[in-house]
Amino acid sequence: MPHDAAKEMNIEAASPCAMLRSIRLAGFRCFEFLDYEPGPRLSFITGPNARGKTSLLEAACVLLRLRSPRTSNNSEMIRFGGSAFALEGLIQGVLGETRLSLKSTPPARALELDGVPQATTADYLAQGRIVWFGSDDLMLVNGPAERRRKLLDSVGLQTSGSYRSYGRDLRDYDRALRSRNLLLREGRSRREIEAYDHPLAETGDRILGFRRDLVASLAPLAADSCRSISGEILEICYEPGSTVPMMQALLSSRDEELRLRQTRVGPQRDDILILLNGIPAGSYASEGQRRTIALSLKLAVAALLTRGNGRPPLLLLDDIFGELDPSRRDALLAGMPPGAQALLSTAELTGIVIPEGSRIHRFTEGGTLEMVVSGDSGSAP
Repeated sequence: MPHDAAKEMNIEAASPCAMLRSIRLAGFRCFEFLDYEPGPRLSFITGPNARGKTSLLEAACVLLRLRSPRTSNNSEMIRFGGSAFALEGLIQGVLGETRLSLKSTPPARALELDGVPQATTADYLAQGRIVWFGSDDLMLVNGPAERRRKLLDSVGLQTSGSYRSYGRDLRDYDRALRSRNLLLREGRSRREIEAYDHPLAETGDRILGFRRDLVASLAPLAADSCRSISGEILEICYEPGSTVPMMQALLSSRDEELRLRQTRVGPQRDDILILLNGIPAGSYASEGQRRTIALSLKLAVAALLTRGNGRPPLLLLDDIFGELDPSRRDALLAGMPPGAQALLSTAELTGIVIPEGSRIHRFTEGGTLEMVVSGDSGSAP
């Protein structure tokens, strides 16, 4: 739903994206304290299961975007027995270093930039962009349409320039939609319901237009990524929740809406059709193919954000190699966006060719994080 994405609306870019130099976790998930310094390119985090690999990537996401890809409940990120968590990170931008600080004592939250408290999130969120990939993202292929809408919204909410009002449109549309649906459910008069038609149509048309252009831009980038990873043909097509202007669609669907007591047209019904080698991927793609498609979509998002913001976003790639054969793994690493910083978690690196300049850390059985490779390497140790 637009409401979920609109929470992150104040992100107009004040400067290009920055590189994460370091991050400190306190009371976050399984960590009492942890300091981590990723490299400027690919940083691999490996080790046994249930040691905190995913949580470390999650912490970087929460620090930069103030949202977790795993939960909407901040209390779930607090270490067992605690009452708060804190994250602090140093990022390197074109104008120098900036220190970000976040302390969460649910429901309260405190933000600082270089030690200065922030009353709003706008300047804070402008410091960095991220693209997250996790195993749940396989649902982009065969899951509900809401997952694919959220992918589009994540791009709109991290894009500067002509689309900077996208978050505001999502928020306004969601408010009008909720109010209108409430009146429909209550069986209120047609006049009361129609009072929301204009604001719904105005913002809905802009959202539909944005998403249509966005999918058109993502399609060739995703196709290129998929071709480089597996040699397969990936196509994505926008399926709008209204094929005509919103006001016309609302008028045409009036009788159906009154019967079903729900708004039946609009961005909340958008979807993306995904075809692999000309066949609907949601029904027929294998596990490895679904992972390839999801990764291709995320790499396409990264390329588009790079084009829009002038610098690659931080890539947070969790459990990246599961279900991929060796040739796809090697092609994926070789096809990482030029100049991008990426944090990649995986339980095992044996047999994987590690690009030069990569950094590798390993969680031990005791839960400590140790440096394995700090610079150039040829293959996994």
